[in-house]
Amino acid sequence: MRLTLMVAMLCTTLGAASAQDRGGYLSDTVFSDGPIIYGTGMNDADRQKAWKHFFYMMVEACSRQQGNDALELKLAKRCKPGEDFCTLGIDADLVGIGGIQEPRPVLVMVVFDVHDQNKQLARWVCTWPEKGHQVCRDFDTGKLMGFDRAQ
Repeated sequence: MRLTLMVAMLCTTLGAASAQDRGGYLSDTVFSDGPIIYGTGMNDADRQKAWKHFFYMMVEACSRQQGNDALELKLAKRCKPGEDFCTLGIDADLVGIGGIQEPRPVLVMVVFDVHDQNKQLARWVCTWPEKGHQVCRDFDTGKLMGFDRAQ
């Protein structure tokens, strides 16, 4: 219940879904976006490998671009008192997002059990394929999270 509420609040914060498709980029489900290989259609073992590869790529990019001190702060879990989940987020610029060969921001959000950081409840990837335009997807399925926001 609390996770559902958090997702609803995140959707509200990020904005309502846009009806505009922007040339097919916002297809409901995707397999990849540049360096991001989503877990779409993979078995659990392969999905875990894909996640591990992507997460380490984000950690390395964040460390290189923003420094180890910034990375350490981003990897710190954030838990609200009384909630049964915590979050962490890492952002870095990656090349190839939306087919663009210049660096674009990528944000990874992980929601995990308050008592077990290894029990991940949700993994989201938000990209900015166009300047001022945000798209968020569920890492495991590649599905659009229902919010697409022009900023």
